[in-house]
Amino acid sequence: MKTKTFPFSFLLTALFLLSSAYTYSQVSIDGELRPRFEYRNGYKKFPDSTTTPGFVVSQRTRLAVKYSIKNLSTKITFQDTRIWGDDPLKTDVAGLLLYEGWAELGLCKNLSIKIGRQEISYDNERLLSKINWNIKGMTHDAAVIKFKTDTWNIDLGSAFNQTTDANNFGTDYSGGAGNYKTLNYLWVSKSIKDLNVSALGIADGFQKRKTLNTLYVRGTFGPIIKYKVNNFDVALRGFYQMGKDTAGADIKAYYGSLNTSYTFFNKLNTLIGCEYFSGNDALDTLNTEINSFSTLYSSGHAFNGNMDFFTDMPKHLKKAGLIDAYLNLNYKISEKASIRLDYHYFMLQNNYLYKKEVIDKNLCSEIDLSGKIIFSKDVNLTLGYSAAFGQKSMGIIVGGNYATIANWGWVSLSITPNFFKSEEKK
Repeated sequence: MKTKTFPFSFLLTALFLLSSAYTYSQVSIDGELRPRFEYRNGYKKFPDSTTTPGFVVSQRTRLAVKYSIKNLSTKITFQDTRIWGDDPLKTDVAGLLLYEGWAELGLCKNLSIKIGRQEISYDNERLLSKINWNIKGMTHDAAVIKFKTDTWNIDLGSAFNQTTDANNFGTDYSGGAGNYKTLNYLWVSKSIKDLNVSALGIADGFQKRKTLNTLYVRGTFGPIIKYKVNNFDVALRGFYQMGKDTAGADIKAYYGSLNTSYTFFNKLNTLIGCEYFSGNDALDTLNTEINSFSTLYSSGHAFNGNMDFFTDMPKHLKKAGLIDAYLNLNYKISEKASIRLDYHYFMLQNNYLYKKEVIDKNLCSEIDLSGKIIFSKDVNLTLGYSAAFGQKSMGIIVGGNYATIANWGWVSLSITPNFFKSEEKK
């Protein structure tokens, strides 16, 4: 819900928490201010002779209150996101909304339940992510039961969406703006010395088009194996997707990834890997299934190149799937400065027809150069430049003139002050 003025109830809550902080609780009030400037001349789409470079400044502003006492912790975060200039001058446009509002209650020593609007992220955030790069981020209205020991982590989460409380009968969600109607997931993780074995299962349900209550459920599940010893680590992930899409078509898709990294002299981290997303074969005209793997509620920006050509796999790849081979070099210059270089080579996983001919599967190469400077614990600057070199098929899949060099640059300032933090009372 948006509001034109700062919520009075929030001020009352903050004052109450402050007054009680010196007795038996712990309170923290934190802020975030993150403006980002971008130069775009090929971001998401290759340029052509009709385009000119674009410039945009976006900004995220957050204010969060965290409160904890014995077996209870809560967090309330308000957020404003905007593009500089998107509101007319001399106007009062509603812009403040609730980003987070949750409470976690300890039920016993190893068991708790977390209820409310919250970020949901697991593993490397390939399927469930808070999507931090996007200025809006992502939160879910959900309940999560958590079981945790020294070696076990088990989370069981559930969400049920509605657009209004006027539904006295039935559970119609036809006005749900494309959101899932139900979300259920199970996360199980076990650590054994240098080995971590996990499993993630997700079932998201969507209301069948032109019906009131029929639900189509998509299931995604698979294992995650990670091994780390000294400066070396390797990770293997695999997921299978089944069920039905929103139109009722059967889904049979899969995903796999393998990466390994090694750190030299505690300065240079090298990572090499590959991601494999299944897709539909355009030559198989009798196939009515969806074979294109969806990454669900993921941050595509963190994986398949910074230029965001492929963040929605079924849509951005025209359901043909993707193979992404990549190399990452991350060098720590000092305690307050680092530089990173990424290289990606993209290919279609399956056949795609254009003008009744199968196109070449090779798409493009992308180079991402970025750096980070830490001025203090509250202030850091990140910046980067990316360039992509396309082949003919890239123009067909993402648009623009593949023969040009697509490029993009950005500078982001992150300021995260802590306005108040009480001393922990025992």
